[in-house]
Amino acid sequence: MSPAEPTTRAASSLDDAAPAGPITYARIAEVLTALGLITAEKGREAVESFGDVAYEEITPLHHVAYALEDFGAAVSIHAEDVDFADVAYGELLEEAAALTGGAVEVTDYRFERDDEDDPESGEGVLYFTAQGKRHFFGVEQESNDYFDIGAAQAAIEALSPVDDPRDFRCVDYGPEGPYQGWDAIMVLATADQRAALGRHLGLTFEEPVGEQ
Repeated sequence: MSPAEPTTRAASSLDDAAPAGPITYARIAEVLTALGLITAEKGREAVESFGDVAYEEITPLHHVAYALEDFGAAVSIHAEDVDFADVAYGELLEEAAALTGGAVEVTDYRFERDDEDDPESGEGVLYFTAQGKRHFFGVEQESNDYFDIGAAQAAIEALSPVDDPRDFRCVDYGPEGPYQGWDAIMVLATADQRAALGRHLGLTFEEPVGEQ
């Protein structure tokens, strides 16, 4: 998706509207469309695919965050088993880059395992090139079946387009979030869009992890 149009007017129209009631897939589609995070067509198609469920209240908060991926407005760093994380990191980066609408491309991905004789080990360093820069992130996950969430989050943040008001941020689940085993949801948005997501969907965002 191309960089969003300025969202101040859209966010204001949402603020001025009548109380929206419970958060549903239909309401999420309305908010994401108004903010320019998805197209109206994408919103309609997603709501239709949900059927009657589209109008049922979504709770708790992390399910609201998960719904952003259903609409193509976010990418999820899975907390559960991904089988081969050394391969899955590369796939995850490609998914995140796709959200930039072609502004960012990931090339030359490589995972260098600390112990090359142990295919079950997930510890090592992931390398890739994006926006003319070579990036590398240390991975401290003992099992190759799971992501190192922090490393994956930092790597996706590195895909935030240069000279663009949008950047990747992770939904903040609060102090208990890291202990719940929930997926980390990364959203590419402007500061104004993130603020509006907070007002209308109850979502807040973490500060950037930064490159290791």
